[in-house]
Amino acid sequence: MTQKNLDGIWTLRDEAREFSLEAAVPGCVHTALRATGILPDPWFRDGEKDLHWVCARGWIYDRIFSWDPAEGVGEPLLVMEGLDTLCEVRLNGKSLLSTDNMFRSWSVEIGEWLRAGENHLELCFASVLPFLREARAHRPLPAWCEFREEFRGRGHLRKMACGFGWDWGFMAPGIGPWKSVRIISGARWENVRVDQNHGPDRVELSLRGDWTGGRDNRARFRLIAPDGRETVEDTADGRAVFQIEDPALWWPHGMGDQPLYCLRAELLDADGVVVDTRERRLGLRTIKIEQATDAFGESFRFVVNGRTIFAKGANWVPADLWPHRVNRATYDRLLEAAVAAHMNMIRVWGGGIYEQEAFYDLCDEKGLLVWQDFMFACGTYPGGDAAFVTNVEAEAREQVRRLRDHACLALWCGNNEIEQGFINWKEDTWTQIKMPLAAYAKIFDECLPQVVREEDGTTPYIPSSAHTPGENRADSDDPTRGDAHSWSVWFGGEPIEAQRKWTYRFMSEFGFQSFPEPSTVNAFTAPEDRAFGSWVLDFHQRSPNGNRKIFQYLLDWFRPPGDFGETLWMTQLIQALCVQVAVEHGRRIQGRMDGVLYWQLNDVWPGATWSSLDVHGKWKALHYLAKRFFAPVLVSLLEDPATGRVEVHVSNHRPTDFSGHVRWEVTDMRGAVLEDGGLAAAMPSQSNQNLGTIELQSWRERYGPEGLPLEPAHFPHIPLSGDRDTLVWAVCEEDGKEIPRNLAAFARPKHWALQQPHFSVDAEDIKPGEVRLHLQSDVCAPWTRLEWLGQSVQWSDNFVHIGPRHPVVLEVKGTGLDAARARTEIRCNSLFRAMEG
Repeated sequence: MTQKNLDGIWTLRDEAREFSLEAAVPGCVHTALRATGILPDPWFRDGEKDLHWVCARGWIYDRIFSWDPAEGVGEPLLVMEGLDTLCEVRLNGKSLLSTDNMFRSWSVEIGEWLRAGENHLELCFASVLPFLREARAHRPLPAWCEFREEFRGRGHLRKMACGFGWDWGFMAPGIGPWKSVRIISGARWENVRVDQNHGPDRVELSLRGDWTGGRDNRARFRLIAPDGRETVEDTADGRAVFQIEDPALWWPHGMGDQPLYCLRAELLDADGVVVDTRERRLGLRTIKIEQATDAFGESFRFVVNGRTIFAKGANWVPADLWPHRVNRATYDRLLEAAVAAHMNMIRVWGGGIYEQEAFYDLCDEKGLLVWQDFMFACGTYPGGDAAFVTNVEAEAREQVRRLRDHACLALWCGNNEIEQGFINWKEDTWTQIKMPLAAYAKIFDECLPQVVREEDGTTPYIPSSAHTPGENRADSDDPTRGDAHSWSVWFGGEPIEAQRKWTYRFMSEFGFQSFPEPSTVNAFTAPEDRAFGSWVLDFHQRSPNGNRKIFQYLLDWFRPPGDFGETLWMTQLIQALCVQVAVEHGRRIQGRMDGVLYWQLNDVWPGATWSSLDVHGKWKALHYLAKRFFAPVLVSLLEDPATGRVEVHVSNHRPTDFSGHVRWEVTDMRGAVLEDGGLAAAMPSQSNQNLGTIELQSWRERYGPEGLPLEPAHFPHIPLSGDRDTLVWAVCEEDGKEIPRNLAAFARPKHWALQQPHFSVDAEDIKPGEVRLHLQSDVCAPWTRLEWLGQSVQWSDNFVHIGPRHPVVLEVKGTGLDAARARTEIRCNSLFRAMEG
């Protein structure tokens, strides 16, 4: 195969010829206009509102290229790997192709119109707005997160849904060639399929390669093991089998290593010359979802290489609303943060895109299982339109073929939340807000599962998330089976502790919002914007009543800080506590619930969102706490204020058994020990154990209700006075080494009788730019936030619990850091300081 790359600088103009400028391909109109200063920064203040005219116009990319007939062999093919979205392709004035799907590649034979010498290629992108207007007039498609009238009906388009805006992102639907453009010719691979057959101490790889463009070609397959050993198979028909003895199995993060075999498929001509090559890395593993009848209903748990896995992770949204800007380094930074927080699964949400190859390569390397949605979310779709379904089928075949051999691929899921909100389960008709089941089934019960069976054959498929299999399908959040999305706190207004009543089998979406840190807020605001209730801060909040909900829960748990910057940090803390309560509960009931994925990992712009990493990749409090509550071994405490008892649990997600010791203490806020004890811990992999109960009621009863006219039961929001001055600490130790500690209390932090802490900071240099810190406090200082004044750094931990008997040792990295600077430039920000001002 020969190819001519047409990427690079093109000319871009609008249909009215008001603008003409240079534009990069891959790219989009917005980024080209931004590069020349025509568009403002959409993140700064309310700059987004000045973008909307862009998608209302048609735009033309064109370039002149030269062609030498000697460059190619056989019929030349113009290949466009990604066009967003409605595009007419013209070559030398001839209309060759019209496209209508962002998620597909497009190709057309051009030999008849290609000239020797100079050629003129035009990609003519139409505005999607007239298309949507006409389509919704014929068939309205109700959906959530429709913030502008002209964007309604987005389900008619195969285009990134969140580009039209979501309740965590801005509105700027892309337009342009977002992937590469090239001309190819000659014999080439069309499809290379690998099937794994696992037996005892052996894996059989069955290969099937199909090519086009030559009759006398043959194939050579090279398999290179992780240790470098190479096996070669030559075949005339593209079929081959490799027998691998004592295979090195691939495991999810935290359960083993991620060895990858390299498969190189070479297409040879009659003279034995390699004319095309495809290369992919394979992880040898089996994966399934176990859905078996049990005492609670029907399980929903991932099983890898015969071992059950508790899924721990988060939901992924596009890393950029204009995804051509995302590179491997961006993916690596975000996914490495997931690994650092001990995640083993990422759910690629259906309102975004099928991510680029580098994303899945990195997940293979890092052991992150991928729950892959097809690109449908939170709305209705024209399943009764045969042409639409045919388009979807072509998209699905291409994406399944592209991704099926990745070791990380754990699940194909048809869509996000359509069964939860958009199916007319009672009558098979369209309504103003729902679609008939028959139209839904055409896509998600027929088309997509058939494609997965034919093109993959191994990876599990479910039609929707949330989804209840069986006769109770209309109840998408049935706690006895399937997966669930629970928004009972954020949208339902329930107390954070209500999440401890969950009995779901798998929690694939839930969460809570927070603001980004002050440095991020300062970057998108002017000084006059930095107040809650300002136009700009409200403009960057897209969830209805979102700020009200944040502060409702913040005031339920904490006294309001008087400082704007400190309040931003405190919103992160309430977010983190909400998710911590849910995840620790899920781990305590493992065997009933077997996975917890919070919403969401990352961001597309700066504002109040559900993310644990802000748009710049900075860790919020949630991500630091996730590193602790997703840790391989977790000690968690379950307090019951009504009985004065605290259960002590240990959860083990290591691949091996755990044996250790839990040391617990009850202290006052000054750190004086009131009671203490110890519990032995021994449990198998992938299990939780209730080690015992700390009985504190008799001690609590020595303290009265402090002047309340009625019994404390009548004032559940007001704690006993003793509870205000009491913390329960738990530390799990193994061979003298501490595993992340935990805290519990019978009162919420706003009622705690906190004391002003005095911190000491000692430091030692590890290597240039890396320092180890030893932190101590003279009183209890929960969730102490650390900062290095005037310096951007990377903390190994933050929002840490420090006490007189509980010092903290952690590491920090950054340019130019050393121990001498640490002693004077590190500030320990206590909860006392935040709430007392």
